[in-house]
Amino acid sequence: MNCLRFVLALSQNKHTLALMARKTEKRKLLQNNPHCIYCGGVEKSTTWDHMPNKGMFPKDRPGGLEFPSCEACNQGSKWIEDIVSFLGSIRFDDTSAKVTEHFERKLKHLTRTQPEVIDELRPTLRQRRQAESALHDGGAFNLNGEIVSLALPLYGAKLAMALHWRKTQQILPKNAQIAVYVMSNERIFDQSELPHIFKLLPNGEELRQGKNRSRHPFYFASAKVEGRDTTVHWATFGEAIAYNLFVGESIDFSAFGTNQLFSPGCLQTVKPKPRLQSIPWPDRLTF
Repeated sequence: MNCLRFVLALSQNKHTLALMARKTEKRKLLQNNPHCIYCGGVEKSTTWDHMPNKGMFPKDRPGGLEFPSCEACNQGSKWIEDIVSFLGSIRFDDTSAKVTEHFERKLKHLTRTQPEVIDELRPTLRQRRQAESALHDGGAFNLNGEIVSLALPLYGAKLAMALHWRKTQQILPKNAQIAVYVMSNERIFDQSELPHIFKLLPNGEELRQGKNRSRHPFYFASAKVEGRDTTVHWATFGEAIAYNLFVGESIDFSAFGTNQLFSPGCLQTVKPKPRLQSIPWPDRLTF
């Protein structure tokens, strides 16, 4: 019995020490980086922001890619992260219990917290037929609704600011711009995009911590234009979503639409009010 108490005490002490180490590391990060990287450094950093967020992974996110943020940017982007995390949970190459549970958990959370988004995701008849032709017995989501079509590029803008800071150790100023190009898995199936385009950028990386890697791998690559304040990034969440990101003050963004352009501070964007649709969900959905 004494031996068992010793083992339990030792285990609890290790957990306590690990928590203390994390708190010390967080405090040091905020001391060394006192300003938020998401609002142009306007506000002081008060919290440690994970990007990609923890919800994008099935409870197995490796450590790393953590950034100083103010409370307004951190909390303001929660509705965005919940939507994109759900879409990022879709996997065609892994139907294991852990991955399936992650998808179902994200679906239940979004249904409870943002039912208007579930309504907006209902596919059109054309989208359903396209999915069925690409995947046997497959299903589809509609990403063209007002809320979802704003959340996807906003998430990309947040990712761009994080990767820009990681590459340059500089906070993107308020007058800078971010161009976001979002690709869904639809473009893989119709072959309009190269699924491994991120290899065109040097030093492609995967978020991992030693041997610890997620079942939902996050791959990314970054490059800085020599002699300029410009960075370019590619990021992909398995087969679900991919981003091409351009960041800087002196880029010609004329090729991008206004719905693809963002600036620091954009994470405090208010979610649009829902517009309920009258098209019912199909009787059977399989993903």
